[in-house]
Amino acid sequence: MSAVLSCACDVIGLAEAVAARGLQLVPMQEGSWQRDLAASRPRAAILGWNVRNGDPGEGVARMRDGGWFGPLMLLLAGGDSVHVARAIDRGADDALALPACPGEIAARVAARLRAPSAMPIRIGDLHIDPLRRHAMRGGRPLHLLPREFALLLHLARRAGDCVDRAELRRAICGIDFDPGTNVIEVHVSRLRAKLDRQFASPMLHTEKGRGYRLAAPVRVEAEQPPR
Repeated sequence: MSAVLSCACDVIGLAEAVAARGLQLVPMQEGSWQRDLAASRPRAAILGWNVRNGDPGEGVARMRDGGWFGPLMLLLAGGDSVHVARAIDRGADDALALPACPGEIAARVAARLRAPSAMPIRIGDLHIDPLRRHAMRGGRPLHLLPREFALLLHLARRAGDCVDRAELRRAICGIDFDPGTNVIEVHVSRLRAKLDRQFASPMLHTEKGRGYRLAAPVRVEAEQPPR
């Protein structure tokens, strides 16, 4: 049975509603995210967030900083449609204002796991499994850190397009302002070292002044000798 992590979420009947869809709700504590992530290998996460304690984007950033980059739903206590939109704009995959029906919450999580975004991605010799958080190129595991994987996955879903830094900050860091640091450049540099090292043709390209683009490697044909 696939696991769904639940943090600070006390919706009555949610565990049963999730189980009815072939999933298991696994409670986690904020201080033990890394341990819980490693132990349960979850496919999605649900975070309860009281909007009186801060912007929903802070909850998204906290989960990303804790190492979770998979499908994320926020359940917003004291929230309304404005807070729901804010949570999604800041990087949550889905959000609901509480109170909400446990059946609807479970159905939304299950639907997210059936979505095309959960399907494996192939670009040339690059293979990405979003659910297992695993990437390989040329049959070699890439051994990416969580934010490196999140960066690769976001670029892969926009393969061929130039993605600007602002979009990457929202997707990877959960922030929609420029912090005045080179955090994206650092993650790109580390990803490029792992993705393109030991390969003749690079996949990760920088478009100066615009952003970054992931593209299939150019296949270099061996020169044929004259007849």
